[in-house]
Amino acid sequence: MAQPWAENVATAAFTVFAVSLFVIALRAWWFTRSPRVALLAAGFGLMVAKGLTLSIALFLAVDWADAVLLPSILFDLGVLALFYLAVLKRSS
Repeated sequence: MAQPWAENVATAAFTVFAVSLFVIALRAWWFTRSPRVALLAAGFGLMVAKGLTLSIALFLAVDWADAVLLPSILFDLGVLALFYLAVLKRSS
């Protein structure tokens, strides 16, 4: 079983990493103004939102299986959809 502090550290590391990727993607979009980079930045923004949601859930001490699992999966689905649109979808 995981240590109680391990969830906090993992969630904080995930959020910090997501914020750094989001900032890098926003800077790349600022210089290129590419719609694909904007979609990529939006995907990283959803990762930041997921990290913040998980952090709030840690402080509220909610039951992870009931309250956090479905929103977490929906965030992941949104991130994957945005990454698909940014990277794999052909431009028209």
